[in-house]
Amino acid sequence: MLIVCRSVKGGAGTSVVAAALASLSSRTSSTLLIDLAGDQPAIFGSVTPVAGLADWLQSPHSDSLLSTSIHIDDDLRILPTGDTALPHPQSSAWVELTRHLVERSRATTVVVDLGSSIAPPALIDAADRVLLVVRPCYLTLRRAVTLGELADSVVVIDEEHRALRPRDVESVLGLPVVAVVKTNSMVSRRVDAGILHGRLPDSLAAPLQELLAEPTRSAS
Repeated sequence: MLIVCRSVKGGAGTSVVAAALASLSSRTSSTLLIDLAGDQPAIFGSVTPVAGLADWLQSPHSDSLLSTSIHIDDDLRILPTGDTALPHPQSSAWVELTRHLVERSRATTVVVDLGSSIAPPALIDAADRVLLVVRPCYLTLRRAVTLGELADSVVVIDEEHRALRPRDVESVLGLPVVAVVKTNSMVSRRVDAGILHGRLPDSLAAPLQELLAEPTRSAS
């Protein structure tokens, strides 16, 4: 399975959602977390390496794709971003990367943290599921409307003080809300301490667990 997590602006919670999905998946199957936003090593309490996926994209070779990966445990690896700038989304290197990820996703769950970066079309087209992570904020939804066709469902990071509710998000974007994650200080504390993987709060795990079921793309 190949799952892409994306957002329209920073601070939505996309990286935490991607990390949680990867952690949940690794409980039952081999999992590879592709970090295109740059924060995953820190979320998992690991040192961020200088080299990473951005370097591989400059000169793609299948045998070296995982050479800079970080082993979190026996069933979870992170492929970090690296310090080099990512190529243009239309670059043929993304097509090559997507091909490798699709091949790996037949036996391994692959979770991609795209963050708020412009999405490579090849990756979006090939993904089994594209999750748009949003907070119920007017400015966020205003921007997210333009990305509706580049996601198939929505994860809402729900904040009680917001006037907009998940049903409003669904109505505005025209996409199904498949998970609602309530904001919880326990999540941020465990992220800050680098212990989210080993101590995943139920408030985060429970809403996301069903997203790991075999998905069907409702949009492309």
